[in-house]
Amino acid sequence: MKKVTPARWLRIGATATATVLLAGTLFGCSSGNDAGSGQAAVSQADIDAAVQKETTLTWWTWSDGNQPLADAFMKKYPKIKIDMVKLENPDAVVTKLQNAVKAGKGAPDIVPVEYQTLPQLTLGKALADMTPYGLDKFKANFSDSTWNAVNVQGKLVGLPLDSGPMVMIYNKELYAKSGVTEAPKTWDEFAAASKKIHATDKDAYIANSGDAGFFTSMMWASGGQPFKADGEKVTINLQDSGTKKFADNWGALLKADELSPVATWSDEWTKALNQDKLGTLLIGSWMIGGMDDYGTGKWQVAQMPTADGKPATAENGGSSLAVTEQSANKAVAAALLQFAAEGEGRTVVEANGFPSSTATMENPEWLNKEFPAYGGQKANQVGVEAAKSVVPGWQYLPFQGYANNVFGDSVGKALGAKGDINAALVDWQQTLVDYGNTQGFTVNK
Repeated sequence: MKKVTPARWLRIGATATATVLLAGTLFGCSSGNDAGSGQAAVSQADIDAAVQKETTLTWWTWSDGNQPLADAFMKKYPKIKIDMVKLENPDAVVTKLQNAVKAGKGAPDIVPVEYQTLPQLTLGKALADMTPYGLDKFKANFSDSTWNAVNVQGKLVGLPLDSGPMVMIYNKELYAKSGVTEAPKTWDEFAAASKKIHATDKDAYIANSGDAGFFTSMMWASGGQPFKADGEKVTINLQDSGTKKFADNWGALLKADELSPVATWSDEWTKALNQDKLGTLLIGSWMIGGMDDYGTGKWQVAQMPTADGKPATAENGGSSLAVTEQSANKAVAAALLQFAAEGEGRTVVEANGFPSSTATMENPEWLNKEFPAYGGQKANQVGVEAAKSVVPGWQYLPFQGYANNVFGDSVGKALGAKGDINAALVDWQQTLVDYGNTQGFTVNK
């Protein structure tokens, strides 16, 4: 298994989650102990006592990467058994959990949840608020963007695992061959570099056109806030200033035929990276450790370009660990989340991927790690700076999975036809407004 595999579902989930929330699931009742808002605080003594009793936790997951954390927890607390149930992917976990909520039974105790999916599962009454269990004390342990992601509708519904502050990974050899000697700091410089790269080699492009996860992250990084949700009231504006700014910049490259048509993560995409036909990845920092497969020494990591050259970026992928509302073992589950928050458990969590914890991001050994893919560059330092410049205020839709799934029907078609991205965003918006209203939300009203 390749080292980068733990990140693979992170990136697929960020682009292709297809879960559709049904009205019955969204507003259905849940069963099990109530650990939601209004519950009395649970003392640390009660949590400590809970892990000394014979208990079995059920944990649904899509990743083999969760097993080491479970093993370490069971070693520390021998009376706790964890049954790990492996499902195919993040979408399968979400679908099965929503079905359990609708049925009023059958949910596990523990689930990993992508940040983008937390709003829909919170509003769907699937996840427990862990504030009464004292998990809010770990706020300072995590980057602002990941901590904000697990706080939804006034509830702490998860603990950050990994993160994905966006960086620019670029092929310095391809850039230099085209006469580009420095990483672009602004979008104007990026556009100028694009022209040089494509003029030097008509089969080479600065980047590919992107997908739903890429677009949402780029809108975020550009200062867009197209999605707003307050309970069931949702506002969608895919022509706000930040979103339109990105669409204008990206649309200009598209119309100039300077964006590669290859799909991200396809065989053609891999081939283009290996053969120096795709110059740049604008992507989450979890990819920093995954470039060895695409050539050694020719890559570099830099901050994302911005309109004015000042640091600004977004999260692109990442997941949390959550406790379900139906769990009858919330105190033991809270102990697991505490274990994953710091110390031995956090070390296990962050063995792969890019961290969410401030302690790891301040660790000199980790910060000074040299990567062969980048010719010895201490690339983690770039990722840390990116984490500090994530634009605040972003919200995902409470039906983000559906939004990503239908992205190809409007924006995706425009990308393939080198059409008007802004017009396609308006079409996508109308689809989302219509869908949300049919599902019991109040959208743009």
